[in-house]
Amino acid sequence: MRPRRDDDLTACADLVREVHAADRYPRYLPADLTSFLSPASLHGIWVAELDGQIAGHIALVPRSVPAAMELAAGALGRREDQLAVVARLFVAPLARGHGAGRLLLDAAAAEAAARGLWPILDVDTELAAAIALYESRGWTRAGTVTVTFRDGNTLTEHVYLGPRNTSRATDVP
Repeated sequence: MRPRRDDDLTACADLVREVHAADRYPRYLPADLTSFLSPASLHGIWVAELDGQIAGHIALVPRSVPAAMELAAGALGRREDQLAVVARLFVAPLARGHGAGRLLLDAAAAEAAARGLWPILDVDTELAAAIALYESRGWTRAGTVTVTFRDGNTLTEHVYLGPRNTSRATDVP
């Protein structure tokens, strides 16, 4: 695992297309994958490699959709600016089972904690394998929200709170 570089973007875009074809994640594949993979505001962004190829991707960002932020902040009794959102987690189908998802998820949560922030994430309710990963790593479901996109499409997501025992964010007032 390492920080993502600009020259990784093509391989990461290919990875997004591959994961979308296999899992329908993201549910609505954006036309501009470069912007999707490079949000304007970032706390960090990483890739995992397997046999010299990009096998996974994750980002840590300050915000998600308002409903998810509100739910997580309320569940934690924290302000939204005390949260960090794990996003854009993809693992190539052929690379699954090698620990890349776990490694990426734990690294993003650790970065949030190092910043004094509480890690959260929101996930499509239909992504059973992703949900199983989060729960196996100690993430706790805070609730479910429905997101409505500009084009009228909707998506139901579970909102998860990062594990308390690995986050320094427990010390944030």
